[in-house]
Amino acid sequence: MYTVRTDLALERHARLGQVPPSLPGLAIEHTCIENIEVTDITLSSPEAAAALNKPEGRYITLDLPPDWQTDEDRIPEAAALLADYLRRLLPADGSILVIGLGNRMVTADALGPYAADKLIVTRHLQHSCPGLFDELRTVTALAPGVMGRTGMEPIELIAGVVERIKPAAVVAIDALAAASLDRLCRSFQLSTGGIIPGEGARSKRHALNYDTLGVPVIAVGVPTVTDASTLACDLLDLETPPHDLPQGFLVTPGEIDLLVQKAAKVVGYGIDMALHGDLPISEIEALLA
Repeated sequence: MYTVRTDLALERHARLGQVPPSLPGLAIEHTCIENIEVTDITLSSPEAAAALNKPEGRYITLDLPPDWQTDEDRIPEAAALLADYLRRLLPADGSILVIGLGNRMVTADALGPYAADKLIVTRHLQHSCPGLFDELRTVTALAPGVMGRTGMEPIELIAGVVERIKPAAVVAIDALAAASLDRLCRSFQLSTGGIIPGEGARSKRHALNYDTLGVPVIAVGVPTVTDASTLACDLLDLETPPHDLPQGFLVTPGEIDLLVQKAAKVVGYGIDMALHGDLPISEIEALLA
């Protein structure tokens, strides 16, 4: 049986017609805030998690309007909303380690490293200048790269840093796969269920979650690719892809370089706002300059 390929919990729910709305442990809430559609899915039972083939946890998806990529004013608005929801998932106190997963050399997989470039990191400043940066939260960032360039699994580097600095939580940023072209670089998913680096490209590594790292892991992902087979089914309204369709192909927009840069700003600035008290974009950019 063909399985639609997507990392988004709301797409898995929408495309699995056999999932009853009254399934124990499944809760869904829809909201619209300033033309941004918000879908909040909670999987709190093994049955619900199995039905969507996702770990138990909370999955919040922000669907930005189609014009957001051409309207610069949408970036602060989207970042502020992402910050609001991210703040609800993070512990109120303690340091935060932010991980920018992915390969900076492959544009569609560069969301994590690009977003990490937009982070206001403070741990070193608070150590070297005690008292001067106390109003900012302690933040550390790491872009571990990919095993093909480092020779190490990302989790080996991440687990070592977690053991050393002992953060209250980890925020892991990664590119995802979506079933629908309309969601590429438009849907922003926050999750408490952790993340498997490379899952969107079917190059799975070890999972990053509470069980593997010993601290809560909040995943922030944006779909940048769709599977060619899934796209064919979507466009042709088929239950299964054509038998002669080549396998293993990923499709991404022609302007992916620009879209990933903008999505990285939303994610990076949103994390900054969530951790450092809703700083305005102008102040964030000044601190990053």
